[in-house]
Amino acid sequence: MGRVFTGPIDDRYLSPWDGHLAKLHVQCTDQLYDGPGTTTWRRTYIRKVAPLNVRIATWVIDFSADPKNWKDWGLILLRFIPSSFALTFFALGRDTVEVKYGLNYAPLPYKFHGYAKAARNQLENAETKGSPKAILTEQRVSERLLMPRYLCFLKSPEDSGLRGAVPMLVSTWQAKKHSNSVINYLFVAYSAEQFNHGSNEDMEALHQIAERATRDAQLSAYWVACSCMPDPNELEDDVYRISDIMRGAKAMAIAVGAPRKATHGSANTTTELLRHWGERMWTFPEVLLSQNDDVRVYARKGQLDGPLVIPKTQFAAQVWSDATVSRQMVDHYAGSLGLSRLELVALALQCLTSRQTTQYLPGDHSYALMGLLRLRPKIDSTDTAFQAFARLSLLNDSDQLLERVICTLPKHPDQEWYELGDAYGSSLWDIYPKCQVAGVGENDTVIIDGAYGTSIRWKSFHRIWNFRVFSWKRWLAWKLLHLSSTFVLIGFILFGSGVQLSMPQTIYDDWSGSSYTVAGSPAGLMSIGVGFLFLIFGIAGWLMAPRLLHLILGGKFWNTQAAVFGFEGYINLATIERSIFGGNFGRLSWTPNGSPLSRHHKNSFGECIGDDPTDDIEVRNLVEKAKSARPGDQRVFTLVDTGSMQVTMFQAANPPIALVICGSEGGMKRAIGCSYDWKTGTLYRETVLRVSTTVLDRMGRVSKLKLGLKRPRVEPRRCVA
Repeated sequence: MGRVFTGPIDDRYLSPWDGHLAKLHVQCTDQLYDGPGTTTWRRTYIRKVAPLNVRIATWVIDFSADPKNWKDWGLILLRFIPSSFALTFFALGRDTVEVKYGLNYAPLPYKFHGYAKAARNQLENAETKGSPKAILTEQRVSERLLMPRYLCFLKSPEDSGLRGAVPMLVSTWQAKKHSNSVINYLFVAYSAEQFNHGSNEDMEALHQIAERATRDAQLSAYWVACSCMPDPNELEDDVYRISDIMRGAKAMAIAVGAPRKATHGSANTTTELLRHWGERMWTFPEVLLSQNDDVRVYARKGQLDGPLVIPKTQFAAQVWSDATVSRQMVDHYAGSLGLSRLELVALALQCLTSRQTTQYLPGDHSYALMGLLRLRPKIDSTDTAFQAFARLSLLNDSDQLLERVICTLPKHPDQEWYELGDAYGSSLWDIYPKCQVAGVGENDTVIIDGAYGTSIRWKSFHRIWNFRVFSWKRWLAWKLLHLSSTFVLIGFILFGSGVQLSMPQTIYDDWSGSSYTVAGSPAGLMSIGVGFLFLIFGIAGWLMAPRLLHLILGGKFWNTQAAVFGFEGYINLATIERSIFGGNFGRLSWTPNGSPLSRHHKNSFGECIGDDPTDDIEVRNLVEKAKSARPGDQRVFTLVDTGSMQVTMFQAANPPIALVICGSEGGMKRAIGCSYDWKTGTLYRETVLRVSTTVLDRMGRVSKLKLGLKRPRVEPRRCVA
């Protein structure tokens, strides 16, 4: 039925007029248009859309004229003579311009019709065979361990002469000996990099350290991962529930040691071995959740009678390389410095992703993080790292973390989603979301709802309806300018006929052959006077043409058709305004802080004024570099917003076909510039711009949409969709 397309990869967009899928044409500067074709979209040149009469009128004055230079005034006069005659055949008044979308921004005709991989509301998940229609939230949550299933019990806790420990089911031990007693146990933390599970020697050394630490803590049992997770059917769940065991432990001890097959230059001292231990991801939560005020470190082949004791508050500075961040986590769990839910997740993710791990599942970082949170989703081996994190965020109250993350602009194109850095220098808690993440989609996407959005027009400008206050002064100026050539013509006719009538005439009498002289007619003098007045008004209109044109065509726009235009490359404001409105009257301005490329200064009145970004040499170099960009490289684009009459330059790999407003920050809105992958029906974040809050008054909401944070990079070859 024509729903399968096979052909070259190209870009398309959803037409805001009727919603059909159309090929994307992007207007661009002449240098880009004449350059090599390295894009997946089609390029076209920038066209002027202003009415011909306005362009003829502004041609008189629309150049860099010096009001004190008589040569420029002469040029204005020479231009006005042909233009004034041309304007005689045009009505230089208000043109009829079609009002679109009720003066609002063009809508974004997009709606996500599929299923989420994991929906926030379980009723929206796809039904599977044999599953109930409604799934309780509790069934999504992984069960917590109230007690370890296995512990290593000392053979003789009171007698230090009898060595050894016996791994045993806690339930069995309680049934045989102490069914009503409380089991206090020691948690033994170690790294598989230092104690190899396949080496009997390493395991024997580890248990020796564990037994010694347990006796020093005056406890009767200890938990160590190598011996207390023997059930292969429960191994995967147990790995991700070690935090429960850690929380229930009376104390913790760390075992370190150089591997038997240590390489040359490996760590040897206890401090060096401990720092190596601290580089592993899974060891980070163990320190945070420990109940000790002091952390005791036992070294293999060392003096077990004298372990290294480090106060927990000093552990970050002594062991971890990211002490400035990890110390905040230690203080939070110690109760001396409380973090908000949002700060806790952001800082914990930063600490975990900076550490090393041997990957078991792609979502291991998120599964380690969930040990620090209250609610934990069930492990899904098919999850990517982002999907695992997104499901964890949806399940917990993390102050709309995902909604804030999608509103950030990465500092560089290759920034990973977990880095959480913002090119504007804002923190996550500076952003206030205006939408909701309704679910986690396939291919590292999220389903959002409630955002505002508008389509961006790339193929061309179109005429913009505008309203200016009516004034008699402007009306009289229009009449004088429009009729000045007519006045001059009528003046010459009346003046010439008046001169002829006012001259004395000699009359010959054919019958008598005589002649006599008759004085000129008084009407001739009157015709000369009237003609002279017409000439004065007409020539005055010519001489006043520059000021009259400024008066007629200038003035403040009190209302305009809201629209967002885009083009590739850079052109100055004067050229943009001439293309849309027919002349340069200074109505457009650069956004002072709309994108990382925006520049501004403070004028003499203390006002913030936007500057041309290319006044900065760094931005100018970016514009030049973008002219030779390859597919997937960053390019320079420019947006023109006729609602706010501001222009914004930004960088992106692909032209965004829509702006989706998802949050607020710093008194402005965060607008996500989204490109469209029509093969999968996915909007991808290309950039994030800051726009005025007032745009929401003229922008409609968008239904559920599928949003990806990073568009996959593909070469412009053939595709099947």
